[in-house]
Amino acid sequence: MGFFKFFISKTFWINVLIAIVIFLLIILGLTWSLTSYTTSGRTIIVPSLTGNTVRQIEEKITNVGLEYVVIDSIHRADALPGTIVEQIPAAGKTVKKGRKLFLTINAWSQEMVVMPQLVDCSLRNAQVVLETSGLRLAKIIYKPSNYDGLVMGQQCDGAPIKAGTKVPKGTNIQLIVGSGTGGNNVIIPELIGLTLAEAEIALKNDGLAIGSLIYDETVVRPDTLSAVVYRQNPGGDGADIREVGSEVSLWLTKNSDIVIDAMEEIENNRNK
Repeated sequence: MGFFKFFISKTFWINVLIAIVIFLLIILGLTWSLTSYTTSGRTIIVPSLTGNTVRQIEEKITNVGLEYVVIDSIHRADALPGTIVEQIPAAGKTVKKGRKLFLTINAWSQEMVVMPQLVDCSLRNAQVVLETSGLRLAKIIYKPSNYDGLVMGQQCDGAPIKAGTKVPKGTNIQLIVGSGTGGNNVIIPELIGLTLAEAEIALKNDGLAIGSLIYDETVVRPDTLSAVVYRQNPGGDGADIREVGSEVSLWLTKNSDIVIDAMEEIENNRNK
């Protein structure tokens, strides 16, 4: 009976609580010690390597206990040849000692690709071929033709370029494409208030092409998708008639107030 009373006594439960607390403290202590052992002195903040050559960062990387692997080379006009342009993990990340950093360097010479034959191809097919060849479609020039959407010519910097010519990867290519509207004249459409994509569709539907693109300070390239036309030349007042294939220059902004003012000016001119 006395033994049973001991198990329900206050002294017994105090001892149990003390034992539980001691056990928890031991577990926490072991966990903290293990974490400290496995991470103390072994975590490193990744330094910034971009802009340096591999030779320049070798000693720096070794001294902090990291390793590196060059995985790729690309060509970038805004960086010096042979310098690091990309790194994984990024600078400022925390990694364990011995971690490998994967580096991309700027090539010493620009990669060259062969200009494909695009004449007599459809515009859609020509766009796919250009992309797979590593070239960029910079501009479409529409010309009167009975064959709508057929590529009639290919140019680089405004001059014809033959298939098989080697050019730097990423070169801008212009395509001359048939408008399918013969030799008719068309009225320049009103484009104020349209996005660049909408304006391009409107011009194409009338057999016209985009000329110069002038962006104001609110448009930060390459984010031009949301820019809106606030001025055009030739104007779209219904009085300007041009030949099919003519170009229309566009001024674009992201400032809605400028666009509204331009549209109000057009409306006022109509009411005069």
